Amino acid sequence: MPRKTIIIISIIVASLGLASFLMIKKLQKPSNILLLGGLDNRSGDLNIGQQVELINKGLINKKKIDGFRYNDFAGILNAINNSTKPIYVILFSAGASKSKEIAIALNQKGFSLNNMFIVEPYAKSSNTSQSVKEAVRLGVPEKNVWVGTSKSTGLGVVNNTSSTPNCSPRHWCSLTELAKRIL
Repeated sequence: MPRKTIIIISIIVASLGLASFLMIKKLQKPSNILLLGGLDNRSGDLNIGQQVELINKGLINKKKIDGFRYNDFAGILNAINNSTKPIYVILFSAGASKSKEIAIALNQKGFSLNNMFIVEPYAKSSNTSQSVKEAVRLGVPEKNVWVGTSKSTGLGVVNNTSSTPNCSPRHWCSLTELAKRIL
């Protein structure tokens, strides 16, 4: 066989292999997002529907998003347990107080903790701070913990975190920024 033919066949085979790899990676990405939101009961807080919309605003490829209020742990746990496919999970602000329990639930389902994001956790709370640390110990990547500029938004909760880009309105916009960059 001539040398040029071998080179051409090799390039074609390599291209098909790369295309197959990329297609498989795309198929393995979750198409659903579960959000355990932040506080929504104070003046100036956004309700869970508005928090979901902030994520939607940043998504390039639309995904189904189920939002749960910060105090609806049973609801998000039920959604995880009923899921038959891998999912993204976002724990935002007050919702991060359940980081450890959510990580355990995802592990029990056999889902990757690489798809769990803890966004601007209220690290002033020792309960939330400890829960985030335990989730990281269980396997949530430190870079999946997004922090703002103060302890109220997670600064210092664990090492090697990702910083929320400068955006507005502060804190709430972190949901849109996460969606733009990760999901």
